[in-house]
Amino acid sequence: MIGTVVVPLDGSPLAEEALPYAAAIAERSQAPLHLLRVIPPDAPAAAEEEARRYLREKARTFGDRVQLSVHIGHPAEQIIDSAAEMSDPIIVMTTRGRSGIGRWIYGSVADQVVRAAEVPVLLIRSGMPRRATDTFRRILVPLDGSAYAEAALPVAVQLARAFDAELVLVRVAETSQIYRTLTPTAPTPIAVETLDEIAAQVRSEARSYLHQVAERLQREGVRVQSEVLEGFPTEQLLAYERDQTVDLVVMATHGRSGVSRLVFGSVAERILRLGQTPVMMVKPTGELASADDGDH
Repeated sequence: MIGTVVVPLDGSPLAEEALPYAAAIAERSQAPLHLLRVIPPDAPAAAEEEARRYLREKARTFGDRVQLSVHIGHPAEQIIDSAAEMSDPIIVMTTRGRSGIGRWIYGSVADQVVRAAEVPVLLIRSGMPRRATDTFRRILVPLDGSAYAEAALPVAVQLARAFDAELVLVRVAETSQIYRTLTPTAPTPIAVETLDEIAAQVRSEARSYLHQVAERLQREGVRVQSEVLEGFPTEQLLAYERDQTVDLVVMATHGRSGVSRLVFGSVAERILRLGQTPVMMVKPTGELASADDGDH
């Protein structure tokens, strides 16, 4: 699943913040670490050799499993095309949060990569609290009951095995939506008891679903915890991530919008922007991807 760990660098300290995470994943997955730099077509003649010197300098820290490449062109396009030619790649890069990545001069390269790349992308927001980057102990996987959301599980499982981490499967039961119907102006008011029964059913279905997924993963030898939360997905996931010491979030994303299918807004983007944890965005492929295109 993870055959190459690709790190795009632009020469800035911000972009280099991705290196410890990428190096740890490469080491634990026994995959090559590929450092990539893109220079614009109108760069001076000496820029390519300067870029190679910069990459060689950065590679010294990471042993002999490091690959280097310099490309000329549009950063996002070159990152995506280069990764597509590698063996089972993931891309690891830093974002500035609201304003995009590093000093890339073509806008929010990270956002463009997430939208268009067909491979998993791990984003580390600049300014996240400092933490040990050489290990992931607890990996959060938000699920909504769909096969689409479960497309993130293979990547999460491989990382859990590589780091001997625990997977935390979370589903948010949106019981808040149910009680919204209880308003004085509702044309046909619903009894509170009826709403309570509906909410209980929603919680029960969420628990049953997570239990089935957790049992399947446990049979495969993965350590798994499951948790049903209640409320609005983004708020509950952010609170859980903050309060329960999560080291990484892995979740499925739409291709066109770069945000999670976990519905009800751009959940993945908001977790990245407001949370304290790196987010791995996994784009489903095959029939799931085709089904997603058909929904839009």
